[in-house]
Amino acid sequence: MFGAVVCPRCRKGFAVDLEHDTSSCPHCGRKVQTRRMKTYFTSASASLTARAVGDLNRRERDLRTFDGEVMTEKERTSHSLKDVGSVLTELGEFTPSELAARLEMKDADELVSRLLLTGSIYESSLGRFRKT
Repeated sequence: MFGAVVCPRCRKGFAVDLEHDTSSCPHCGRKVQTRRMKTYFTSASASLTARAVGDLNRRERDLRTFDGEVMTEKERTSHSLKDVGSVLTELGEFTPSELAARLEMKDADELVSRLLLTGSIYESSLGRFRKT
């Protein structure tokens, strides 16, 4: 079983194997006792726990807003590349919120980041994107 925890020294989230007695923070190196840490998320899946750690780190110090809910792979990739490509062509220039609305997603920021990294889109003006 894996858990998403926050280091008491550097306040960064990381994953631990809950069956081990101690663990070290990968960010600052502090050794902590696993059973004494507050666990924000638990799962038998390492990949789901990694997503929860990412969510913890995105929220930084405002951990009260972390609800322990992680999107499943089906929720994340509900559209094929062909669908996304045709939507990008139809939209022309778009914002992430316009893309999210068109694809019926809550948030398209992660999708936009991936498309930027792969070179599929570029930022034509501040906050607006186009297909390459």
